[in-house]
Amino acid sequence: MNESASVSALDVMGVIMLSTLFSLGGGNGQIALIQDYWVGPGLLEPALFAWAYAIGNFVPGPKVSFVTGIGYYMAGIPGAIAALAGIVIPTTIGASIASHWYLKFQRVINHMTLSATFVIAGMMTTAAYGLARPMEIAWGEYIIVVVAAVAFAWKGLDAMYIIGGSALLGAVIWMI
Repeated sequence: MNESASVSALDVMGVIMLSTLFSLGGGNGQIALIQDYWVGPGLLEPALFAWAYAIGNFVPGPKVSFVTGIGYYMAGIPGAIAALAGIVIPTTIGASIASHWYLKFQRVINHMTLSATFVIAGMMTTAAYGLARPMEIAWGEYIIVVVAAVAFAWKGLDAMYIIGGSALLGAVIWMI
């Protein structure tokens, strides 16, 4: 940390809050903003950034936990607390807003769920066909897959049975 004395805990919280707005499903949005705000100008050494990122991915919990280490490197314990607040505050507000609007539109969402299921199934079928086409699968195998899919959908069985059964069947066929 070269000039970290010029970075306050409030600055840490502001940058992390801003970067949280660009992070859906993990800490990837934070990476670019932290590099732009602190690593590029020389306020945070690249080795410390890499170390915080590696530790954040190593420890249990969300991927975004690395920003707490960045906050610590930038402004000590107050910086780590500010980084944590910078993650929690926008996430909590966003989750509250999403929950509020979900309840308002729950009926519409329930109607869309069935059609979305067919779209997702179509996308998965297209991907599976693209992978399976070069394997020269026999028609009988296609029929087995369709029968199994219909049976599982009809009985409402958990998809883990399909995955486990497929793995077991694949292992048996491989051993034969």
